[in-house]
Amino acid sequence: MYRKELDSLLQKFTPKASLLYGESIFLIKYYSDKIASKITTSSNKTTFYYSDYDFDSVMNLLGQSSLFGDKNLVVLKLDKKLSKKETDSMFQAIALNTQNSLIIEFYQSESKSNAEYAQDFRNFAAGFKNAQLGKDVIEVRFFNPSFYECIALLKERSNNLNINIDERLLGTILTIQNNDLGIAYNELEKFTLLDSSPTIEDVQRLCYGLGSVSIEELYDAIFDKKNIFEILERLQEEGLDELQILREMERYFYQLFLFFAYIKSYGTPNAKDILGFSPPPLIVQKIAGRSIRIKEEGYRYIFEVFRKWRNANMRGEKNMVLNALIKLQAYIR
Repeated sequence: MYRKELDSLLQKFTPKASLLYGESIFLIKYYSDKIASKITTSSNKTTFYYSDYDFDSVMNLLGQSSLFGDKNLVVLKLDKKLSKKETDSMFQAIALNTQNSLIIEFYQSESKSNAEYAQDFRNFAAGFKNAQLGKDVIEVRFFNPSFYECIALLKERSNNLNINIDERLLGTILTIQNNDLGIAYNELEKFTLLDSSPTIEDVQRLCYGLGSVSIEELYDAIFDKKNIFEILERLQEEGLDELQILREMERYFYQLFLFFAYIKSYGTPNAKDILGFSPPPLIVQKIAGRSIRIKEEGYRYIFEVFRKWRNANMRGEKNMVLNALIKLQAYIR
């Protein structure tokens, strides 16, 4: 099934076993969390990440019965499909212990092409069925949401956070974050600290990192081809984790690419057209100057570095940041 069918289904009942896959990493996780919240509390939820998956441990959890009505929810985050023998065993355990549930988030492996991943999830979904559980077993494919679907999800998130924000500002946040819905979604938490409705100035201050001296120092070191180790170490000491640094890098280099593309087309930058607002002239001058120090092919390689870095982070691999930032420097003229 697809997202629209799942939305309709979840209004009526909650499945016992769900396989979630497709092009949208955000929607896979979003609906995994949504289904999980309908099943039980986080204290009864056990998550296995990629290589941590252990069939016997999963079966032990799904096979547990409870005299007190407790529920076990197992969530598997995988980039390799399970065998039909494994899923059939899990279905049997759930059928015998109907208070327990299973959610599988099936992501694309870094080593697999789009076509190979598509073949894997089709095969996985075809075998993800059980006659005994029937409609309690579902498989859902998620496509990347459209811009307007992203805005709707951001609006839902802002309402849940009690943030009264204009939809045009949500669009600005999404655009600056390279249309990465996951980053934009998390950015909204920053606006809970405000005493009034967010303005474009608030978006500029909170989402563009213009006031972050440490991040600016890191950008300066990258473009000046200086040693970045000490700055990186200080950032991490201040509490900025690897995923946050990755998000900042993605945001900043996408912003540079927007300037690069605009300059290539029109000759001179217009920050209002590019960003939706006008930063101080010195900042515009710096961004524009840096944007043309990277070739078009260089941007392609840089975004590939970010993709691999993000995938590694999702698999739980750490300490990728220094290697990734050194690679970035190599593409700057």
